Amino acid sequence: METTIEKVIHLQRIEMFGDIPSEQLAHLAAIAQDVHVSKGEILFSEGDSSASLYILIDGGISLERENGYQKTIGKDEAFGIWGFFDRKSRLYTAKVTEDSYLLKIDNADFFDLIEDRVHLSRGLIKFLVGKIRELVDQVDQEV
Repeated sequence: METTIEKVIHLQRIEMFGDIPSEQLAHLAAIAQDVHVSKGEILFSEGDSSASLYILIDGGISLERENGYQKTIGKDEAFGIWGFFDRKSRLYTAKVTEDSYLLKIDNADFFDLIEDRVHLSRGLIKFLVGKIRELVDQVDQEV
């Protein structure tokens, strides 16, 4: 189990939290749950309902889709983000490829937290708009 300060350090490394002040991240760290999973476990499956995002602190996670797409999650990388925000079904299956330690943030706790914290909201809006721009640029390049 990590201290709040250690969790803040991990959160600062996550792109979507990069523009959020440390004191605001401390509030987020307080709701982040420690999760330990063993190699071979399925954290969630494609199509499952989504109520949380995860941050890989140590270990290995592979995201896979039925269409064959696969992505390896790196240390201090968040995953499960889209479903976390829109509460729609999971887009991937998350397989544990080695014993792992994660932080888990539930969306109900998160949305309660950001209601009163403008800095958290602004930083996330900036991140999400940036991701939408990346997707638009990618589509433009394919056309």
